[in-house]
Amino acid sequence: MNDEFESGDEVEIAYESTRSGNTVSRTGTVVQTPEGDGQTVLFVKTDDTQFTGVTSDYVFSVSAEEFDPDADSESRIQRTVSLGPLKSVRAR
Repeated sequence: MNDEFESGDEVEIAYESTRSGNTVSRTGTVVQTPEGDGQTVLFVKTDDTQFTGVTSDYVFSVSAEEFDPDADSESRIQRTVSLGPLKSVRAR
């Protein structure tokens, strides 16, 4: 998955919602494709304070405070939520 996408790419993520059981999709811009411990995680910005993380088999949501690049403080994660098993990730 790491080789397929680069920062700035527009992607659509489809997953099976653990809440409803339905297939749900989110679209956004790839902001980071870090790799560590043998696992790749793709981070996609889906809203100003919302990121969607994708592993090889699962999708999760990360919410952060508003980020002001001119401020001295960094944004902080407020909440992480598991969304469901990954169905697909494709370029838009």
